Amino acid sequence: MRHTTLFYALLALSVSTSQLARATENPQANQEQAQPVNEQIPLHPGVKVGKLANGFQYFILRNTEPKDRVLFYLANKVGSILETDKQQGLAHFLEHMNFNGTTHFPKNALVDYLQKAGIRFGADLNAYTGFEETVYQLPLPTSDPELLEQGLLIMRDWAAGALLEDEEIDQERGVILEEKRQRGGLSHRLQEKTFPMLTNQSRYAYRMPIGTEEVLKNFKYKEIRQFHKDWYRPELQALIVVGDINVAEMEEKIVAQFSGLKNPKRAPKLVNYPIPLTGKNQFLAFTDDEVTQTSLQILYKQEAVKTEHVSDYKRSLAKDIFIQLANTRLSEKTRDAQTPYLAASLSNGKIVSNLESSGIQIMPKPDSLQASIHSVYSVLKQIRTQGFTASEISRVKTDYRTSLDRSLKEYDKTSSKAHMDQILAYYLKDEPAPSFEYLHPVLTQAIQEITPREILACADEFEQDINRDMILVHTKDMENAPTEQQIDTWIAHARQQDVTTYEEEQVADQLLGPLPAPGDIVEEHQDSAIGTQTLLLSNGAKVVLKPTTFKNDEIQITSFSPGGYSQYDLQDYQSAVNATNIVVNSGLGPFSSLQLSRYLNGKNASASPFINEIGEGIKAYSTKEDLGTAFELIYGYFTATRLDSAFNEANLEKSKIALKNRHLQPTTVFTDSIAAVLYDNDPRKTAPTAAKIDQINLNRSLEIFRERFADASDFTFVIVGNFDRALIDPFIKQYLATLPNLARKEKFRDNGVYPPAKGIQLDIRQGNEDKSTVAMAYLSAYEDYSEYNNLLMDALSSTLTIKLTERLREKEGGIYSISVSPSLAKNPRKRFGMNISFVTDPKLVNKLVDAALEEIEAIRMNGPSQEDIDKYIAEKLLSSDQQLKYNNFWLSYLLSSSIDNLDPARIYKEKELIRTITPEKVQALAQKYLEPSQLFKFVLYPAE
Repeated sequence: MRHTTLFYALLALSVSTSQLARATENPQANQEQAQPVNEQIPLHPGVKVGKLANGFQYFILRNTEPKDRVLFYLANKVGSILETDKQQGLAHFLEHMNFNGTTHFPKNALVDYLQKAGIRFGADLNAYTGFEETVYQLPLPTSDPELLEQGLLIMRDWAAGALLEDEEIDQERGVILEEKRQRGGLSHRLQEKTFPMLTNQSRYAYRMPIGTEEVLKNFKYKEIRQFHKDWYRPELQALIVVGDINVAEMEEKIVAQFSGLKNPKRAPKLVNYPIPLTGKNQFLAFTDDEVTQTSLQILYKQEAVKTEHVSDYKRSLAKDIFIQLANTRLSEKTRDAQTPYLAASLSNGKIVSNLESSGIQIMPKPDSLQASIHSVYSVLKQIRTQGFTASEISRVKTDYRTSLDRSLKEYDKTSSKAHMDQILAYYLKDEPAPSFEYLHPVLTQAIQEITPREILACADEFEQDINRDMILVHTKDMENAPTEQQIDTWIAHARQQDVTTYEEEQVADQLLGPLPAPGDIVEEHQDSAIGTQTLLLSNGAKVVLKPTTFKNDEIQITSFSPGGYSQYDLQDYQSAVNATNIVVNSGLGPFSSLQLSRYLNGKNASASPFINEIGEGIKAYSTKEDLGTAFELIYGYFTATRLDSAFNEANLEKSKIALKNRHLQPTTVFTDSIAAVLYDNDPRKTAPTAAKIDQINLNRSLEIFRERFADASDFTFVIVGNFDRALIDPFIKQYLATLPNLARKEKFRDNGVYPPAKGIQLDIRQGNEDKSTVAMAYLSAYEDYSEYNNLLMDALSSTLTIKLTERLREKEGGIYSISVSPSLAKNPRKRFGMNISFVTDPKLVNKLVDAALEEIEAIRMNGPSQEDIDKYIAEKLLSSDQQLKYNNFWLSYLLSSSIDNLDPARIYKEKELIRTITPEKVQALAQKYLEPSQLFKFVLYPAE
């Protein structure tokens, strides 16, 4: 179950596409007039709101993305902040118990029932607990009326039907203690030190949702039952339903199901716990054996301002624009190798309760904290005294408007999850949840009206004299870590420095030079079964087209050619592996990477080249309007690459600094050690090092990139999205058919770097945390590679997950979660892997490993149960149709089908194949590939 911690997640306020794309039934949203600035923001009119006599509330919204699906959320205004000292951790504990026995679903019947319906525990069925809320979520198909009825019954049980049996409570103690252990580590230790300061030693500092070990081990049954009785009551609850449903019918069912809930007599009052601002400045220096990089965070705390009126949007946008512009300036300086900081940024966001903060984050190069502070404050003073240029502000505003207009085009494709999150915040946090019909003109007008003065005024929030928290995290080897007074002095001096005038580079208005005459489409084949057209171009390149309407204005492109960095020997290997990053960092055509980003300002188009072990290609994205730009970028990566040596040298130096203390992190040492053992220290497979970075030759990297993209004749391009041939054909002829043609026939090379034939066991001791990570894998050749066998391997993984979870979590109480995943490769060699990992108490490692191997051997010898196979089949059938409704799926599926010369229409037989999966077929593969001699087992223990 997912657990929400709000520990200093200082997220910059942003009006992103996902936030803006709120559905509306009116396609003429952009015709609406903006609202008066003092008007309160209304709830989306499509949301049906109701409140029962007992205080229980409900919100229902019809939305058909995805079709035939519905989301149920039960929101409780109940979290860890309400716990007594004896109940610390019980709000979260109670969340777990609602999956371990309710009125209509005793013991584990709830999870079992939903798995049989194809609902995955954890991925679909889930819940989380925060300081002020507990939320349960359940996605269901709407095609099964009985399942929908049961879904409402489950929500009703979660609201008031927890059984809280003694045996189940005791069984769950170990699970939650292991969840607490799993979260342990450097970030947790830092949180324990900093969170009390950030929350001004308030109640929040001592009510972390995971609770205390003392309470979790020893609380009396009556405590959790009392917490449930006191707080799980209808006046503090709401059911939110979003999906492809009939609103009136759903409302009728909700009224019938939840009207009978009763509020307890003499129930405790729901108390608000605001955090007072003390007016003090606070400082904390933190170090730890595992800290690898020094950082300084300066946080100015203030009362969070709610967004209630139209004018509040303008205020938030002004602050966001200021932060974006300032961060761009700070980032620009890192292009210079002489800049003393590795990274620096501003941020603004909620801390918890009524507090938010505006922060400055600085990550200095070694021994350069004072110089970094001086450099960062130089940028901030330059901004404060000179403001931003008109072109800087114009670019940010243009990007916002482009995002708004893009969201408007896709408003009717908004996912139910996006609507759900907005309504949930409306109920729990009093945040606005308007329709996009309302929001679009409001934000458009706000962006237009925001003045440079209003943007610059936001600088005040990053230079307050009071309510400042300063957190210095430093490495153990830092000599003479500065005190608060020293840092204050450095900042004061930095604020007094003279600054130069900001000079902005001028950007050309054209990416490419003169283009050749368009090429031709010389052959064309239709596939009516799959709805594609395959084109052969005059330069030998192949293009597969699939027009769709899954999005209103989205076109995605991908491509592939065999070869990759497998073509290069060890002396060129590091240059080859890093070639893509070096070229992308260098920009394109006449533009540096910074200039290219400015050239692309306001355009919905991007392109990303890649080189992997067995091939190379380019992925691109655009809208219809900006499709030409996407093709320009593709053409440019084939024909107009460049090298920015200074910027790349600065980046490589940063990488070496980041690697300096890599050995201090236990998990990194663990994974590095595994790679070294599995691949006999082969440099192609082992961890990055400073020595490897020194092997990179920038000129050779550019050469290699150009070699990989010197010939388009063996490239396959796939284009999926909302387009027609009249739109796409001219671009294909101009930009793809004219790419260079060397008529070479390349293949990838097999460099023969694989694990040994027999398994290995290795214990690694690193770190001080009282926990162990177990990583087991069955690795071997995979001579039976086929799409159907891959499906059987997926079924095997699913059944292993079920059985190992039942044994190690539910029976042994020794883990919180387990990961089981197959890794199946066709190229460069057919390889099989079944990877199993979990975190546990070091004292339980041997016991749990033995238990896991016992369950694996039982499946090898007896096969999985029919019930577990049926659960897998139900899950796959439920997701099978959904994948066909996404451009991303078709993009990768059509590319692989074309490269492997497979009939793409086979996807429509997938359900038929899924239904043929049997325990016997899965067992046959388990017997062969889960062979004990091919087990590799690695365990990370704390240092002795």
